[in-house]
Amino acid sequence: MTEVTDWEAFGGGLTEALREVSDRVFLVVFSRADPRVFVQFAGGEHELHAEAAAPSADPGRMAAAGWKPPTGIDPPNWTCSSPLPALTVEYAAIAARCVVALRDVHGLPGPDELVYKAWRDAEWPSGAVPSAERDLGENPLVLSWLGIPSATG
Repeated sequence: MTEVTDWEAFGGGLTEALREVSDRVFLVVFSRADPRVFVQFAGGEHELHAEAAAPSADPGRMAAAGWKPPTGIDPPNWTCSSPLPALTVEYAAIAARCVVALRDVHGLPGPDELVYKAWRDAEWPSGAVPSAERDLGENPLVLSWLGIPSATG
C-alpha cells in the first residue's frame, strides 16, 4: 500500500470540489503568504475554466502539465478548460495541473500553505424568472472537499 501525500489528498479534494464549480460559481485557491500564487476557476453554463498564476520561471513544466500559455492579455495567466458536465477523469486532470502549478512550479511545500475563496454569483434578472424565485447567490460558498481553510473565516 502506498502512502497518500498531502498533495495527493489535496488533489483528490480539489477533484471533488470542482464538481461544485458550475454555472456562476467561482473558486480561488491561493498561497496564504503570497496571494499572487494562485489557481482559480470559473464555472459557466457549459464550461469549467481554470487559470494559474504565470510563474516567473519554468514555463516548460506548466506546458508539460497541459496548461495553455498566456496569450499576452493582462493578467498573463496560464489557462485550461473542460466542457460541462465533465467526467471525473477530466476534473482529476485539472486538479493535477493545479498541483503541478502550486507545488512544482511555484514551490509551495504543502497544501497547508493554501486558503480559498468561493462564491456563487446571483442569477441575472429576467422576465422568465419571477424576482422572488431568483437565485441571489451565495458568498461565501463553503467547499469542504478542499480540506483547506476558507480565507473568509
